[in-house]
Amino acid sequence: MSGETVKVVDGQTALLRTVMWGGATALLLAPAVAMQFTTEVQWSLFDFALMGVLLAIACGVGELVLRASDSLTFRLGAAVAIGTAFVLGVGNLAVGLIGSEDNPANDRVWAVLAVGVVGALIARFRPRGLSLVMLAVASGQVGLALYADATAQDLPLRITVVFVAGWLIAAVLFDRAAREGRA
Repeated sequence: MSGETVKVVDGQTALLRTVMWGGATALLLAPAVAMQFTTEVQWSLFDFALMGVLLAIACGVGELVLRASDSLTFRLGAAVAIGTAFVLGVGNLAVGLIGSEDNPANDRVWAVLAVGVVGALIARFRPRGLSLVMLAVASGQVGLALYADATAQDLPLRITVVFVAGWLIAAVLFDRAAREGRA
């Protein structure tokens, strides 16, 4: 072991990593199990591959967060933001948020997610900046709902509320992490 650095993984990191990757595995296996019991769920090999890639991306970002900060508050903020983005993206791909999945207006959902990605890069993943980025993304989510309403397209209010809540919870957690000064 001479000259080698061994990083010790603390209990919190190990637990979070287990929950993250275990949850991803369960999400990927759930449709396979459901397909054994009902014809309502019909996933193709492409569906499983796409979901696997999306889960790997989300968990990969989660791994970067686990390595970047030991602040539980920062980690929770990132988990909420990553989870909200994941559900928004997968939901938009699967069924579309505005009307059906074939509605071209759903392309605007990707703009909301782009605000988050570009904003996080500009903020250099610092908690104070990420808090502001989450507020901007929440505003974009509200803007998406206003657009759907103004163009008489279906975007249920409860969907908007759930996503806005996710972005706002992440903003509060990042703000708290910034106040702690540990991120």
